[in-house]
Amino acid sequence: MFKSAILTGGAVVALAGVASAHNVLSVNEGPEGFLFPMTLNVNHGCKGAPVIGARLKIPDEIVDAKASDKPGWKVEYKMRKLDKPISQHGREVTEVIDEISWSTAGNPVPPDGWATFEFRVRLPDTPGKVLYFKNITVCTDGKTDPYVDLPKEALDINDPMFAKKAGEFMRATPGPSPLFIVRKADKKQYPWEWTPEQVRGDSPQQAAQAK
Repeated sequence: MFKSAILTGGAVVALAGVASAHNVLSVNEGPEGFLFPMTLNVNHGCKGAPVIGARLKIPDEIVDAKASDKPGWKVEYKMRKLDKPISQHGREVTEVIDEISWSTAGNPVPPDGWATFEFRVRLPDTPGKVLYFKNITVCTDGKTDPYVDLPKEALDINDPMFAKKAGEFMRATPGPSPLFIVRKADKKQYPWEWTPEQVRGDSPQQAAQAK
């Protein structure tokens, strides 16, 4: 059903020319394992039609997601069954959010307007992974604007040409899926999860010597 703004190095330049024309994420990288807030930016309507909804596919690698309330809009979820139960927020779950949809009956966004849809996810423990957030803009008169396309070849952040290839992908199609890079975390998200060395602020060399 489905088909940014900050990247490192040359990717900022590579994507600068296309960000305003596409649906993009407010941030395109974050640390593994973190509970991470994101915003889907919808930058225009569908061929002159006002925006009345948005649908977002959560990548399969993410098993914890939730939308923020948006005044005047209704939030709905489509669930995905898991192969086996997992523990989440202190309880066992057998299904997780697969898609988030926002819709409004009385607050359409003008076709030349800009809408934001906030949500948060728990990033997977897979540093270096490139995730794709397929999404569809829903407009009046049954019109839609899909951003569901994927690159023909997998993007690898260790490839010296990654930034160039990412920019080429964003320009190659009118409906590219926003991409997101999972980075290696130097510590857990919350202080009570840090190691004693991290609490003291030891450098990696000091931490290694302490062992």
